[in-house]
Amino acid sequence: MEKQEMKNTMRNVIWDDTPVDITEEVNLIWGIANKLRGPYQSDKYKNVIIPMTIIRRFECALEKTKSDVLNRVSTNPNIPDKVLYKVSGYTFYNKSRLSLERLLDDSANIAENFSAYLQGFSQNVKDIIANLEFEKEIIKMDRHNRLYGVVEAFSEVDLDPTVIDNVKMGYIFEDLIRRFSENAEAGDHYTGRDIIKVMVEILLAEGADDIFDDHKVVTVLDKRVAYLIQVNDKEKSSQSLDIWACEDLLHYGLVV
Repeated sequence: MEKQEMKNTMRNVIWDDTPVDITEEVNLIWGIANKLRGPYQSDKYKNVIIPMTIIRRFECALEKTKSDVLNRVSTNPNIPDKVLYKVSGYTFYNKSRLSLERLLDDSANIAENFSAYLQGFSQNVKDIIANLEFEKEIIKMDRHNRLYGVVEAFSEVDLDPTVIDNVKMGYIFEDLIRRFSENAEAGDHYTGRDIIKVMVEILLAEGADDIFDDHKVVTVLDKRVAYLIQVNDKEKSSQSLDIWACEDLLHYGLVV
């Protein structure tokens, strides 16, 4: 593909404002936050809702192959991660027999079982959850009798990638971030889509044609807006341009 065609394709993707209806999903998830009233101030709802959204997304993605993963683990407890990735169909897995729904069967031990369930994920997912410091929120919700209700509500949210693709999931997460940032503290603000578009236009402005050269890898990271734009040509015959919201998608793991 010619450089100019690549630039035009890039702009078309970025400036595509085709409406994506996320009202139902966002309102459903946002409504779960009301269960946190009392022990949590509204600006702290995100400490629970964001990790739970991620966990549920992963769970829904893995649901169809979960039994296959469990069968392989039962025959070989030390089976390599790469094998389980192939079985699960993703570059992550969960080898626990628990699920959000099954956690409800033992309300007395839901906090302990929830932690055990999270430990069943592959290390890359556990790293994401650890970065969000979610374990302490499990303890807090359990102490204030909020954990069961939150787990129950999220177990009923359908975030299956076959129903909600990565684009729609990105919009859902973006809207949640925006809502949680309305009363944000200094340095913790939501960056509007229009600002990101301007950044991309600047990146593709005059003098940037070389980023489309064969085998060229260009990485631009601005932590203030948390967007990474990466142009990566892995093969001579094709070029791919991937735009990820670092903090919003990669860090939180919503792109599956």
